[in-house]
Amino acid sequence: MKLSIRLKFLLAMSSLLLVCLSFYMLMSIAVFKSDKKQLVYDLNRSQVTTLANELTATLNGVSDTLNLFAQLPPEMQKKLVENLFSKDSEIISLLIFEKQESQPLHSHFHKRYFETYGLNEKNFVEHQIKDQSKIEEILKKGQLIWNASQKNQPPLMGYGKRVLAVDSENNPVQQWVILSYIRLDSLVKVLSVHNISEIQISNAKGEVIVQSNIDQLFEHPLVTNDPFFKQALKSPVKVSVSPIKHQKEVWLSAFAKTFGDELIIVSRSPEKKIFQVVQSLTFRTLLFGTIVLTLVILVAFLISKSLTRNIALLSARMVEVSKGDLITHLKLLGRDETVQLAQSFNTMIDDLKQSRDALEVMNKELDQKVKERTKELEIQNRKVVETQEALLRTTRLASMGEVAGRTAHEVLNPLTSLLTRANLTQKKIENQMKQPLHFLNEMSEAWKKDYSEGGFETLIENWKASSSVYKDQNLFSEDLNNLSEVKQSLSHQTEEIAQDIDFIQREGLRISKIINSMRRLGNINSEIKPHSIHGLIKDCCYIMADLFEQNSIEIRQNLHAEVDLVMIDRDEFIQSLTNMMRNSLQSITSNPLRRENYFKSHIQITTRFHENRIEIDIEDNGSGITEEHQKKLFNSHFTTKSSDEGTGLGLSISRRFLRAYEGDIVFIESQRNQKTVFRIWLPLIAESKGKAVA
Repeated sequence: MKLSIRLKFLLAMSSLLLVCLSFYMLMSIAVFKSDKKQLVYDLNRSQVTTLANELTATLNGVSDTLNLFAQLPPEMQKKLVENLFSKDSEIISLLIFEKQESQPLHSHFHKRYFETYGLNEKNFVEHQIKDQSKIEEILKKGQLIWNASQKNQPPLMGYGKRVLAVDSENNPVQQWVILSYIRLDSLVKVLSVHNISEIQISNAKGEVIVQSNIDQLFEHPLVTNDPFFKQALKSPVKVSVSPIKHQKEVWLSAFAKTFGDELIIVSRSPEKKIFQVVQSLTFRTLLFGTIVLTLVILVAFLISKSLTRNIALLSARMVEVSKGDLITHLKLLGRDETVQLAQSFNTMIDDLKQSRDALEVMNKELDQKVKERTKELEIQNRKVVETQEALLRTTRLASMGEVAGRTAHEVLNPLTSLLTRANLTQKKIENQMKQPLHFLNEMSEAWKKDYSEGGFETLIENWKASSSVYKDQNLFSEDLNNLSEVKQSLSHQTEEIAQDIDFIQREGLRISKIINSMRRLGNINSEIKPHSIHGLIKDCCYIMADLFEQNSIEIRQNLHAEVDLVMIDRDEFIQSLTNMMRNSLQSITSNPLRRENYFKSHIQITTRFHENRIEIDIEDNGSGITEEHQKKLFNSHFTTKSSDEGTGLGLSISRRFLRAYEGDIVFIESQRNQKTVFRIWLPLIAESKGKAVA
């Protein structure tokens, strides 16, 4: 199935856009995930650090207060109680024990707090001192923190401290144990604000003091087996963040140890919950990308129509011209090269029509003159009527043949190159662009298959696989390399097509100039200006490259002349040299040794500087020229080819062109089936001569 240029353009644009959108979406999601994860780490670190600082400040203040309070006389303690249990005080109760007594020596309470929450002081004391082991541990360690909360009551934290009274020589004279109970109302409010993270505060023994979900405080009072607590307990640092897998789920956690590592604060956030917003972003990005892709496909469809419309119209018009329609003009919209080509095409059609009309007029005039002359001859001598008529017919046919032959021969060279290049351009469009488009289609189908089987995760995992083509790379890098190669291939093919269109346009202008010259019956309006012969030779080789390549003939250029600037008409020189190259091509293809593959066919063009002129040798290894034909080479209408291949005007026209610029073309030598050499020489302009002599 052949695809039109428009459809190929549409498929290429859509595929590239789809690849770009997919790549952008994957990169943006990856970056967003990374930023989101880092943000959660920073938030958790900030939370645990802030809470650690607040708890440290609170407990240090309570510790200093307890030291001072225990050593005051009872009268001073009563006065201090009023200030200690102020409205904003965090301490709600103090129990003072002397050594290991089971009952407190003194007890003080925050009256307003107990009245607000309906607590009984006696019941509170009995409940708190039922575990005598706390007093023993405080005497042993010096201080202790524990969970003092009770069900259906506000959360409390217990803090016990051993206090020593010393004499003037710092010898201990008395020892107390003070149990203080600190309310956690403000801390619970702070924890409830952080709905993204779960925060848990525990002591070094794994006893939960308070957590963000206060309802579960009594369901799991110990966290000794909790992996987050274990990691914090074992860590040598005070503050750290890290991911932890727990219950088949990844958590982003942070912890801080404070107050002499007696308190451990853990903040954790489930990765699944955090990335819910990423999933929402992915869905929105897919929706937006689908909309953009649809719009771009529609726009590309409209643009492709405008890009290929002119080429399609030009192709259709060329078919009509080939059938003989020289009246209808081709009108194209736009300002690109196709419009210029259409203008040149219209000019060529007009010139062809004028030439055809001129030939018809000439034929009519010639017929009229023949008739008049015939009548005169009939009056003069009826006996020679048949002879005169035959002579007139011969003269008419000779004149028509001269004009038609020159026109056909001159138009044949650029027209053959033009048609050959147009055929090659069509093959490039039909064949060379299939491979990158097929490759893009295969890559797109592979991505669609991976995505349909497992979503982006499967697609990304497959991309991470090792490449079987490029070592030390994954499949994603291989796809990027392949996309870059497809881009370079399409860019290269676009440049080649643009060069081919420029070539066709130039050859069309040459045909137009030739026809104008023939229409004016040989009055040539040359554009004589300085030209580099080496540059013109390269142009000729480029023009004939397609024909020589089709026939497997090598073109060799040995451009050795030091200077090559001459005054000449560019088109006439190209016409002369391409005539010679075409003759060499036909001679090579007729060489019987070539058909038997005895040698590689070639044509060689060599330049040299000689006596203030430049010489150009055209050598080929064709069938050669016999001695009989060498004497007739430059005769008009002499040819050894069939009527379909030549008119016999090529060498004579080329010689006329070159002699007009004080140059010439001469035959040098020919060896049968081995070598034939012709030479073109032209005088150099004055500046070049001076440089050459120097």
